[in-house]
Amino acid sequence: MGMINWIFDLYQHQQIERTRDEVMRARDEMASMRAPDQTIDGERLERALGELALATKTVQRILLEKGVCDHQEYASMMRKIDMEDGRPDGQAPIG
Repeated sequence: MGMINWIFDLYQHQQIERTRDEVMRARDEMASMRAPDQTIDGERLERALGELALATKTVQRILLEKGVCDHQEYASMMRKIDMEDGRPDGQAPIG
C-alpha cells in the first residue's frame, strides 16, 4: 500500500502545482486588463469575454451533441447554478 499512497500523493502534488500555476496565470491576466492608470482596458476585457463565451459555447455544444444532457436539462442546471447566490440574475459569482 505504501507505493500506491506515494503515487497518489505525487499525483495530488502535481495537481496542486498545476492549479497554482493556473491561478497565477489568471491573476496575471486580470492584472493585464488594467491600463497603467488602473482603469479597465476595454479591448482586453472584451477579448477575454469573447474567449470565455467561445469556451462556454463549445462545452455546451459538446454536451448536447454527445447526448450527455438535453437542452431542458442544461437550462435547468443553469437556473439552479444561477440561484446558488440567492439571486436569479443570469450570473454566477466569479470564484
